[in-house]
Amino acid sequence: MSEGEKKNKLVLIGGLVIGLAVVGALAVSGTMYFMGGSSGSGEDQVAGAASDKPAKSTSFYYSFPEPFVAPMASSDRRQRFMQVSLAIKTDNQNIALAVEKHMPLLKNNLNMLFTKQDYQTMQTPEGKLQLQMSAFEAVQAVMDREKMKVNEVLITDFVMQ
Repeated sequence: MSEGEKKNKLVLIGGLVIGLAVVGALAVSGTMYFMGGSSGSGEDQVAGAASDKPAKSTSFYYSFPEPFVAPMASSDRRQRFMQVSLAIKTDNQNIALAVEKHMPLLKNNLNMLFTKQDYQTMQTPEGKLQLQMSAFEAVQAVMDREKMKVNEVLITDFVMQ
């Protein structure tokens, strides 16, 4: 190998090392940018820190311990079933205690609601949304007795057979 070829290889290797260093620096700075890091002045960081704090969540969730299983009406005359797991979202932890207190009534009202559902309707997104809204109304009707407000009833699991 001649002296010129060695020099060309060294220049090529040096260029690759510098290129990799530049790519690495760009990757780190890009990651910092997208992750919210800042390389600006201290004043920019202090000003941005107050507005970047996420709001503290005060939501409480109560999940029903067992899923609801209900038969469904079907136009094809086959026996169909629906399994639904629910959670209640509130702003007050005392509502979870009220849910426990009224659990038999809540289960009864929700079971009655679920057995009225039609299989074909529940196959659509609109049907599931309507079921969620109806479950909210059923739960809120019971919570109105305690003068408590439920924010939302969430369907955490939904299976049809």
